[in-house]
Amino acid sequence: MNEALATRYRNFLARAAELSDLESAVALVGWDQETMMPEKGILGRAPLAATLAGVLHEKMTAPALADDIEALEREKGELGEQGAAQVRELARLHRRAKNVPGDLVRAVAETTSKATAVWQRARADKDYPTFAPLLEEMIRLKRSVADAIGFKDDPYDPLLDEYEPGAKTKDVARTLEDVREFLVPIVKAIGERPKPKSDFLEKGYDKPLQDQFGRELIKAMGFDMEAGRLDLSAHPFTSGIHRGDTRLTIRYHDDFSTGVWGNLHEAGHGLYEQNLSGELRRTPIGPACSLGVHESQSRLWENLVGRSRNFWKANFPRAQQVFPERLGKVSLEDFYRAMNLVEPSFIRTEADEVTYNLHIILRFEIERDLISGRVTVKDLPELWNSKFKTFFGLVPPDVALGVLQDIHWAAGYVGYFPTYCLGNIYASQFYAAAKRDIPELDAQIGRGDLLTLRDWLVEKVHRWGRTYPSPELIRHATGRDPSTDDFKAYIRTKFGELYSL
Repeated sequence: MNEALATRYRNFLARAAELSDLESAVALVGWDQETMMPEKGILGRAPLAATLAGVLHEKMTAPALADDIEALEREKGELGEQGAAQVRELARLHRRAKNVPGDLVRAVAETTSKATAVWQRARADKDYPTFAPLLEEMIRLKRSVADAIGFKDDPYDPLLDEYEPGAKTKDVARTLEDVREFLVPIVKAIGERPKPKSDFLEKGYDKPLQDQFGRELIKAMGFDMEAGRLDLSAHPFTSGIHRGDTRLTIRYHDDFSTGVWGNLHEAGHGLYEQNLSGELRRTPIGPACSLGVHESQSRLWENLVGRSRNFWKANFPRAQQVFPERLGKVSLEDFYRAMNLVEPSFIRTEADEVTYNLHIILRFEIERDLISGRVTVKDLPELWNSKFKTFFGLVPPDVALGVLQDIHWAAGYVGYFPTYCLGNIYASQFYAAAKRDIPELDAQIGRGDLLTLRDWLVEKVHRWGRTYPSPELIRHATGRDPSTDDFKAYIRTKFGELYSL
């Protein structure tokens, strides 16, 4: 690489580092709003969020950055594989951003800040009409973003691309339909089988003790609390401020499942954030590959590990010590069957492994129709209940258990929901590959060793960041193209045994 090109590349990375720092600031402001900000703080927080988003957008679309990208793309053969990936990734983000007017970016950020605060109150009060005008404005703005970026086939494509780069709506719809066709008869067959006793998981669990136990599990997974923290929020989430500052949030009810599997889920996200390559920090390929890959990490730890018999061979005795009145006389096998109860329910985040994906498909169909204009915001409560009846045979008794349960639309995360189902698919493929590479993995987990799996994920997934697009990363890690095969095999084997299918 000649000196002029090397200088250009160093300037390019310096601009990328500034962008990374601003993204960290945006994440920190968002985390604070959901965890620590006083209610009246929204008056100042909305314009602050808009200003930060505007500055980030201006720097992302700066002519000097465009010049760097154009020059480096001409010489990408001189940059090596990693350098070419750095340019590829920031060029993708730059070209998306430059098509979106700064005023629109600021409007989305300000509306997000207002809408998430109103959503929290509306959900608590079961008051959809109060939230509806802000949701209507958010959908209008996100459609404007899609129009500004441009699309060939579907206005949902540019929104999906933000979370799963390169994915197309028609392909994701086909994958989700494949999953739906596979799951519906399984759910029906399980519904005809006797249900395991599970009432001992439903109530009577002290919240401080849940927090204590959850922190023990997170530590065993290898989450570094000196580089992270755990707090409460209305909707659990993980915020990777930067590699040395990863923040998890959780909510606790008085049942066993919400807190424990919420902790495992968010810590799965957290491990990914903490183990992204330090050498790539503040560079375009430093962050996580995609939201689908990110969700694969949380769902892998929550479900493939956390709902396994082997995991609880190691951890159930401790759970009995912490909660002796509820679990002291319960056998490991009864506990295992109870925590894998398959039963239609209202809340996505608390759904079982089998029905969870149907919750995602329902949301995907609704938000795709919202963006296309086929349905309106005022139609949503009735539409949600109608679809829920079709999918699950249930009708939510109120909007808090229905259309208002998720923060995503208030936060502007339109296009995010499909990544949860993709994450389940990817998780099964990663875990199957890990078991091929580590034949003793199940036995190790049964002995309480979670770090061997953590280390495999760091080596195969975490440390690469965005070096590869998600399909290529999956091939790199598993030796196979992305597929639903391992997901189907996992569901069929596990629940076939549990329910004698």
